[in-house]
Amino acid sequence: MKMKKWFFVAAAVTAAIVLAGCGGTPRAAPGDDHPPPPGTERMMLENGAYAIFRFDLPAGTVWADFDRLTAEYMVDAANLRVPQRNQNNVRLMGNFREGMFEPSGRNLNANLNDGFNAPFIMDNTPRTFASVGAVAGEWFTVTYDISGSAAHAEFSARNLPAPDDTGPFFFGLGIPGHAEFRGITQYVRNVTLHHASNPALNVVSTGSGFEDPAFNSFSPVMSTRVSGPPLAEVPATEAPAPGEYAPEAAAYDY
Repeated sequence: MKMKKWFFVAAAVTAAIVLAGCGGTPRAAPGDDHPPPPGTERMMLENGAYAIFRFDLPAGTVWADFDRLTAEYMVDAANLRVPQRNQNNVRLMGNFREGMFEPSGRNLNANLNDGFNAPFIMDNTPRTFASVGAVAGEWFTVTYDISGSAAHAEFSARNLPAPDDTGPFFFGLGIPGHAEFRGITQYVRNVTLHHASNPALNVVSTGSGFEDPAFNSFSPVMSTRVSGPPLAEVPATEAPAPGEYAPEAAAYDY
């Protein structure tokens, strides 16, 4: 299939750049201009950083109509061996408001050192690659609690949307590495806010909603994220089927 061939070649070239520029350390090269497959993002998250995703609710719905958030991830074997932040910080951060993000180099950031840390940890459930069933080169799903019941002890109730809130909502997620210059490179897709009773009203985020990459991170931002083209812009004959990336992904480092 044409898309599969393109994805394999692009990813292989990416791997060469990453390994050559970083001495084998599994982190994305900042200058990597090879786009991820359609409908995905490639993110390198280090030192407790999270990528921001925006959600705009369908007309007639409110926050109380939604009951969970999910994201699909894929990580290669090398990145599965990179220590996670505090060993288990696959957290959901939020809810942020649009005006909370400030420039940090070429990015926007809600700085973890400026109060955008524990009071925004909406889901603090301990998760490791093993506990979520991560297998190298295969997609796996993480389900996040959005009720506040799994929040950090210092989570602020003002960051939990009101039942009748209509948004927009901004959440930080991803799988961050433990330390500076030791990030985890990953693919993410189908970042979805689920309607409690009608899947047709589910909201799939298309990114941060900002022109520049947005993070919840220490400053300066050292993490990276690159988006593939929307699936809607890819001809149906070239669009990959669900799971199509996985068999080839195990053959290379991102």
